[in-house]
Amino acid sequence: MASSLLIIVSLALYASSEINAQSPTCTTPSNTPGQCIPVDRCRNIIKIFTLQRPISAPQLQYIRQSVCHLPDVKYAVCCQLNEIDPVKSLLPTDCGVTTDERISNGEATGVFEFPWMALLRYREFHGDVVDGCGGSLINERYVLTAAHCLKVKSKTLDHVRLGEHNKKTDVDCQARDEDCAGPVLDVKVEQSIIHPQYNMPKFSNDIGLIRLRHAVKFQDHIKPICLPVTADFQKMIFPRYILTGWGKTENDQLSDVLQKATLPRIDNEQCMQIFKRNQLYITLTDKQMCAGGKGFVDSCRGDSGGPLGMVGKLNKAPRFIQFGVVSVGSNTCGTQNVPSIYTRVGQYMDWIVENLQPS
Repeated sequence: MASSLLIIVSLALYASSEINAQSPTCTTPSNTPGQCIPVDRCRNIIKIFTLQRPISAPQLQYIRQSVCHLPDVKYAVCCQLNEIDPVKSLLPTDCGVTTDERISNGEATGVFEFPWMALLRYREFHGDVVDGCGGSLINERYVLTAAHCLKVKSKTLDHVRLGEHNKKTDVDCQARDEDCAGPVLDVKVEQSIIHPQYNMPKFSNDIGLIRLRHAVKFQDHIKPICLPVTADFQKMIFPRYILTGWGKTENDQLSDVLQKATLPRIDNEQCMQIFKRNQLYITLTDKQMCAGGKGFVDSCRGDSGGPLGMVGKLNKAPRFIQFGVVSVGSNTCGTQNVPSIYTRVGQYMDWIVENLQPS
């Protein structure tokens, strides 16, 4: 069925002279409101290939007229709203849950507070393994990070460490050693997936996925983060966000303990003006967002690829949802009030889902 579907849609792409606009909202061939989505999420079109053979000329014409353009997605159709399958695929629904209810000028986190944090570790040419970017576990096989963390010239990504809190201790415990986490888990990398339009234009589409060599078993200190899978969350903007990472602190030292900081959101236009005053010229798009730059709180080197998120109500319960990926920052590392740039995860949900493969 899948191969037939791709052939038909491919023919439709070739034959259709009137392709819908890039906007995700559209009008279906039956003149009803729709949304431009990957074809495998449109139930009524999928049904044509699964329930009826052969495909009739009117059905083929309907498919051709449904074809639309969706950035980063090979085959997309304008789908009637009540026929859209939710973005779920291989993303877990039991996500963003913490067992526990140094970014520049940040504060230490609890041992079980952010169990989705991933530490990317690189092998240098002379053989040493060093800590680098951050990331977030999104299911048992994939970590979400920044594209620039996967395209490194001087070293190669060796493995991902999960369940880490304090790099200096073998066992991480809460206060008074009453509650301790299990050991860290180092998992080799099977595949790095860089967004095909990364850095086009410069600093844009800075997002990537890491497929781990084997599936991981979720534990109290190793759990997946939630992504903005609903249309409402993909459009939602919060006044502030929480950032976590092991990046450099205000003392210019990499933190051994996972740190967190609350950052205010900065409007993109205002953000570009602040960067301009600091001799950094970047044109931001709606796929990017700015945060920080106030109270000397900032992301810093080593935080790249890490999650920027906030608690929202998902699956009828409060869940921690990732809205941004650390992308570009100044070199001030919290010594000046300069915000950092984050890739907006909600703008890439179709790309993320399309690139997830079963275990």
